[in-house]
Amino acid sequence: MSLTRLRSGLSFSSPIYQLSRQVSSLPHPTPISATAVRFPLPRDPSSPPLTPPTRAKMVWCATHLNTRVKLMIKMLNLDDAAELSSYAIFTKRRQNVTTEICEAIIGAMCKAKRYNDALNLFHYFFNDYNLKPNISCCNHIIGALCEQNRLQEAFALYGHLLENAPFLRPNEDTHQLLAKGLVDADKLQSALHFVRRLMKKEDDVGSSVLNHLIRGHLKDDGDFTSAKRIFDVLKRKLVSSGDAQVFDLVFSFHGGDYNEIAVVKATFMEFWFEQGNDKEAMECYRTLAPKDFRMNAKTGNSLLQLFLKYGKKTEAWTLFNQMLERRNAQPSGFDSETCNIMVNECFKLGEISEAIKTFDKVKTVEDDDSQLCYGNILARFCEQGMLPEAETYFAEMSSKQYLIPNIPSYRTMIDAYCKAARFDDAFRVLDRAVEANLKCVATFSCLLFC
Repeated sequence: MSLTRLRSGLSFSSPIYQLSRQVSSLPHPTPISATAVRFPLPRDPSSPPLTPPTRAKMVWCATHLNTRVKLMIKMLNLDDAAELSSYAIFTKRRQNVTTEICEAIIGAMCKAKRYNDALNLFHYFFNDYNLKPNISCCNHIIGALCEQNRLQEAFALYGHLLENAPFLRPNEDTHQLLAKGLVDADKLQSALHFVRRLMKKEDDVGSSVLNHLIRGHLKDDGDFTSAKRIFDVLKRKLVSSGDAQVFDLVFSFHGGDYNEIAVVKATFMEFWFEQGNDKEAMECYRTLAPKDFRMNAKTGNSLLQLFLKYGKKTEAWTLFNQMLERRNAQPSGFDSETCNIMVNECFKLGEISEAIKTFDKVKTVEDDDSQLCYGNILARFCEQGMLPEAETYFAEMSSKQYLIPNIPSYRTMIDAYCKAARFDDAFRVLDRAVEANLKCVATFSCLLFC
């Protein structure tokens, strides 16, 4: 029995450009004219335009559809999620929920780096069937284009939003994605010009935008002076003072989020580490220690990765344990990536028992993060040929009341069983995967009318 045949069993749906399951009867919504395309996005000539379902109920309940789509996304079954989301064109009466459906699937495709699928869905929803996006939908696409170094197309969409979409106001996330794209493409001067124009218009220019400029100065030529100057601009922008003591006092008094500053300091820390100046890097980190701020997971994870990258293992574990201790009181300060960073580091160093010990500390909470943590450690076990351990944790995950193994977890186990020539077990897991998938979509055909 071949691995290819087994894995094909996990293709629960056709590719997303064949959205054509039949459910009941209704004429298609009429697409807008091809000459009236609202958003200037490229089309991949190798991908046929998405087509709507051939049949559908008179009116789909947007809330129920939203729930189904997000459940499939949670299982990382993105093809089925995309197919279900295609029914959003029939739910225009609940515009806010309809837009939420579109944003969820486009964002999931971008997170999975399935950028062409995300572009096709954007065309389908907003150009072909004239649904209204929110700015987050557009930001996902701008980010995808920047990741592919398609900056001209990203700025074309941005310009279109400014000129032709008054209901869509670019925000700081839009600006930081574009600034990041320019800096990553070694276009620092263009990034500086872009941000100056934003500041002149008094648009959203926060720490995330300016941090990319700082990173660009430090990356290009190690221009610490210019980077420090931008940091001072940020501090003055936040509290009208660049003095360190005055800034900390006023910023704290006004309840500012010190994570904005911590992320920038992490950028300076990396610069000093790269220069071989560990003393200066750690001094920069120690300036964060006295600050009584609620460090979020994004900030903490950045620091963990930085410490591990530059051999500061003790500091990494100290920070990780602090984040874990504060987890119940501050859920936003710990996520699946926090766990996976440290578990993966243990596997990388061959410290398997420490990886298991670390994971066991984290798995006590049953939530979406735990699902991703289980999926990660299963993959690490299978990479090491530790199938019995993988079986134990997969069974444990499956027994949890509020955890659903996602599609990659099923695939991991099937691949491992096939590699071990245990094809009966592979088919057993495949049957369970199909059953779990069917349970998630079974109620779809029973959606209520709104």
